[in-house]
Amino acid sequence: MIKKLLILIIISQWAFLSYAQQNNKMNDTKLFQKEVSYPYKASENREKVILENMNKLEKGMTKKEVIELMSAPDEINLTYSSIKSKSKDNVIGSSLVYILKRKAESGSADQKGEKLIRIHFDNSEKLLWSTSTNINEFKAIEKE
Repeated sequence: MIKKLLILIIISQWAFLSYAQQNNKMNDTKLFQKEVSYPYKASENREKVILENMNKLEKGMTKKEVIELMSAPDEINLTYSSIKSKSKDNVIGSSLVYILKRKAESGSADQKGEKLIRIHFDNSEKLLWSTSTNINEFKAIEKE
């Protein structure tokens, strides 16, 4: 039941993202941020799923395929062509974030103590590149 509810939430978020991007109504909106308390650590089962599947990612996969492989993400964020100008005209894609560990919600990289995977997509929702923080076994997909 919970899994079906999560899938329903993700589908509704995709619909919102598609609608908003098509209608240029997105500004600096966080599309999805799971309500977590800090420090956060993924459950043993969630961590296992992510670590077992992370190196099966391939350039060109759709967002749907990635979520089917990796499970629902912890965050979905917009990607901008310029960090300095986060406007609706600069949206060039989005990223899914899978958090295994985070000590604090904000602060420097050291203060957050993150262990995560970030997967970047273009506006057609095709995987472009991926990276990780503090997961040595992850085989990043290089940015072109």
